[in-house]
Amino acid sequence: MNTRRHIPLSMPNPDPQACSLAMRIAVCQRVPLFADLDAQQLAQVNRHCQARNFDAGARIYVEGDAATHLYVVAIGAVKTTRLAADGRESLIDLLTPGDFFGALPALGQRRYVDSATALTPACLLGLDAPEYDAVMREIPQVAVATLKGVAQRLTQSQQSIHMLAGAPLGQRLAALLLVLADKVGKDRGNALLLDVPLAREDLAAMAGAATESVSRLLSQWQREGWIDAGRRWVAIVDTVRLEQLRDGMA
Repeated sequence: MNTRRHIPLSMPNPDPQACSLAMRIAVCQRVPLFADLDAQQLAQVNRHCQARNFDAGARIYVEGDAATHLYVVAIGAVKTTRLAADGRESLIDLLTPGDFFGALPALGQRRYVDSATALTPACLLGLDAPEYDAVMREIPQVAVATLKGVAQRLTQSQQSIHMLAGAPLGQRLAALLLVLADKVGKDRGNALLLDVPLAREDLAAMAGAATESVSRLLSQWQREGWIDAGRRWVAIVDTVRLEQLRDGMA
């Protein structure tokens, strides 16, 4: 039975105007850089942050530009991409509330090594170089957390980029869907919805494959009942089968 129209995304149009003070502080607490701070320190960090709203599809920054901001996602979803040697755009990461991205000279980067685009309407908390320096002076433990947080983010990005690099497309795509499910999966009864608007082009870029190849494979898996899908959404129906494929057992 085809249920494609019965599992819509639950977050297609988050309202950036809902980026309240309480929400901003709660989001900051989820960021590895600030997770160990107390309420007073979190409020201190928030005072240095500037909330910025972005429409879906808006560019936040472009690869190669001077690095001027570190961003925290408060509402919505953001994707980061990088241009490959052949000119194709590769999807590097998918960012949701509590994730941070961007670059600053204090973090060892003078230029952005990727591009960032809002996937949905988004509210981002931005820290420029002077403000971030001020945070580290006022709260020294943030400097130590910065090193750990950046290292963790780089490790996660590398895992996404190099995930099963030499494996067949089916194995890579299954692994990618399971990683995304762990990050943004929402239980929808008999399925696990990837609750962000992802086009076939996005999945292909992240899997390092042609869009047509990814579309054919997703259609095959849908016929077999492993997934369900619609325009810009995917739901995992049979997690076990995808795990077996990821592990080379199917």
